[in-house]
Amino acid sequence: MDRQGGAETMMQWNDHFKMGIPAFDQEHRQIFKIAGQILEIAQAPGIDEADRMPALRQALNELVSCFSQHAAQEEAYMREIGYEGYGLHKMLHDDFRSTQMARYRQIVERDVCNKEEVWNFIGSELGWLLEHIATADMAIVGKSVLSRPAPGGLELAAVEREINRLLAATLDIEANAAVVDAHYRGEPLGEMICQKIVYRRAWRKSVVLCGVERSFVRRVARCLYGDLFGDKPDLVLSTIEVFTARFWITLSRQLTGLDDNIDVCESRFLLEGTLAEELRGLEPSISLLFRSDHGKFFVATDSWRIGERMKLA
Repeated sequence: MDRQGGAETMMQWNDHFKMGIPAFDQEHRQIFKIAGQILEIAQAPGIDEADRMPALRQALNELVSCFSQHAAQEEAYMREIGYEGYGLHKMLHDDFRSTQMARYRQIVERDVCNKEEVWNFIGSELGWLLEHIATADMAIVGKSVLSRPAPGGLELAAVEREINRLLAATLDIEANAAVVDAHYRGEPLGEMICQKIVYRRAWRKSVVLCGVERSFVRRVARCLYGDLFGDKPDLVLSTIEVFTARFWITLSRQLTGLDDNIDVCESRFLLEGTLAEELRGLEPSISLLFRSDHGKFFVATDSWRIGERMKLA
């Protein structure tokens, strides 16, 4: 296991994230390396503020160029081998360009920016990329949970298996997650980070309410950012926000066996003390509380697809 880029800014890279295609593996590492350099420029005390923005702009341009070239080469490879998941995979790349790159343009088109904007951009970019490499990219070479068939029914044991597989694939974490409450109503669980995500699938919208104990977040943040995460909460939260939104999309596809497009319409953190009210208003089809080796987490959704499959299981 080794670090790429700055000693304190880069995620811990290991063989778990390797596709086995050397060119693509090197490009992935390079993207994370450039992201680390951007963080270093943003926080470096020895850089004159008049010089910081041009340096940031140059590094951001390099990051976007690196991703664009990588995406184009990956798409060409998928077409060459006749990969059946090409359409969905390209759609994921296009979604990244239209959402994450909008943040990039807001930063580079201005003469000034604050460090929090850089943390948010890099954090969300890494959150997206981490989930994407571990699921969609690994599926190209048959190493992802996405290359497995969807479970036949949505019994709780099947949901537990899929969540544990996905956590292991994306974060290299053995969580041993298990449902402890199949009808969670928002009872207090201590220090939680809760999130509301609105998705659009074709013409229908669905809502996911989810939350995770801060102990779990600290475990994940330490894996990604080492000692840096403690004094960069904006960086950590933006990573968690985007990673979580993508995580539940991937899980939904696994549980339903559907590969249609799912867009994130809204994503925000919930204020402390509002979860129970949000859950009452949602009237979820499922609301599950899990315990794990790293802390508790929950997910609730009004998705009729998942709700119906749970009823039939």
